[in-house]
Amino acid sequence: MKNNKLFKLSNEKGSVSIIVAVAISVFMAFCAIVVDVGRISLEKQMLQNALDAAVLAGAQELPDSTVAAQEVAATYFEENGYSESDIQQVEFLNSNKKIRITAVQPVDYTFAKMFQDSDNTTVTVSAAAQVSTVFDPFKYALFSGSGMDLLQFMGTNTVVGNVHSNESIKNAAEITGLATAVNTIDVKVHASEGSIEGYSYINMPDFTEVTNLATTISQTTLVNIFGATYTSSINQYAMSDNQLNNLLAAYPAVLIDGSLVINGSGVNATGAIFATEDIEFNGSDVNMITSDSVCFCSINGNITFNGGKGDVTGILYAPNGTITLNGNSGIFYGSIVGNQISCNGGINITYNGQIGESIPPTEIRLVE
Repeated sequence: MKNNKLFKLSNEKGSVSIIVAVAISVFMAFCAIVVDVGRISLEKQMLQNALDAAVLAGAQELPDSTVAAQEVAATYFEENGYSESDIQQVEFLNSNKKIRITAVQPVDYTFAKMFQDSDNTTVTVSAAAQVSTVFDPFKYALFSGSGMDLLQFMGTNTVVGNVHSNESIKNAAEITGLATAVNTIDVKVHASEGSIEGYSYINMPDFTEVTNLATTISQTTLVNIFGATYTSSINQYAMSDNQLNNLLAAYPAVLIDGSLVINGSGVNATGAIFATEDIEFNGSDVNMITSDSVCFCSINGNITFNGGKGDVTGILYAPNGTITLNGNSGIFYGSIVGNQISCNGGINITYNGQIGESIPPTEIRLVE
């Protein structure tokens, strides 16, 4: 009887040893998960923060100098505790407006090496920043910002891109994209990606920083150098298409104190025209080559576009006024953004992301 008890106790002691050994193994594995995975996660976040700071700093030199951008990015990366040798790759994309950096960092295991064939692992992280304009994230073919005036189509209307009204959308239009309105949308509006009523109010994009970057052109310069005519009684300048082309060739972004009338059909330039008052464009057959893009911005007034027929690429922007579109032929490639939009005779507009080229970059943001 005693022998049986001793044998039983001996078996129990052996079982306890096995249980303890298993428990220690489980504990060690748990430590490996908690400690080492935590270290890897922390190192990855620290590396990500350092790269984010590096690309944001480097992007400030773009698109002018990729060399300076890379040097500045490396300096910021090192100031955050890393070595330039940790940088695996530096890329410049989107016509040198975007910088992407990939970096690696080894992380030593504490417990996990007991379960791995290696004493460490490698963390790989990428970050990218881009120089952009206020219009880059604002992807609307037509945007009516007034909360009191509806967006009303007249005639035959074809829109390729998204349409939004901070009030309602009325009458017929064929929209290849999404139609949204704070209030109602007419049943005659057909949108391929759907129509959403009761949509959130969207603020007008702010061009303040862009206008601050523009060169203010004096009356003397406009008249004597670029050949514009000036009518003092109504504070209005008038220019031909060729005079406008020459002006934008000399100053990519210009600010004119007064109203502006542009006459002609051969606008072949890239840049931005800001006028404190009205802008009127008169051209019976306006044709712009696809590589050109002009932003016409009336800061406090209205824009009247008498384009007749022909193709135009650019932005019409009147945050405090009405954009009136007269003409029933041709295609407007770009974006039309105003407090109110009046379409007379129909409109044919296709959103084009190229329009951002016409506005000086004013924002630097992380994009990855």
